[in-house]
Amino acid sequence: MERMLLIAVVGSVTALLFRSEQRGFAIAVGAVTAVTLLILSVDAFTDVGKTMEKICSSYGVPTTLLSAVLKILGISYLTEFGASLSRDAGQTAIAANLELCGRIMVLSCTIPSSIALLETGASLLKEVIP
Repeated sequence: MERMLLIAVVGSVTALLFRSEQRGFAIAVGAVTAVTLLILSVDAFTDVGKTMEKICSSYGVPTTLLSAVLKILGISYLTEFGASLSRDAGQTAIAANLELCGRIMVLSCTIPSSIALLETGASLLKEVIP
């Protein structure tokens, strides 16, 4: 964590120093810093996935539901990352479109879970109402 904080501070200060004179270089420094932080955080994300998988297996939760949740988290984080980079580069229209695409992808990932939830509810209703 300390390493990620140090990288973020150094990258931010460097980008700030170059922002007034060389805007393109400042954007590049910001992008490299962001990608570096993303790569470092992927390790933590895989640890979270492994822990959630252990918890799901101990409680008997299907791994397909866990897979959907992890996909949704990944799409959300990557969408926010790309939109932030686009906004930093001054491309707000691209950022807005990227966020819209991310929302659509998240919605498409929730369809199997929603169907499973509806089927479970319907089967419970069939048992209660003969």
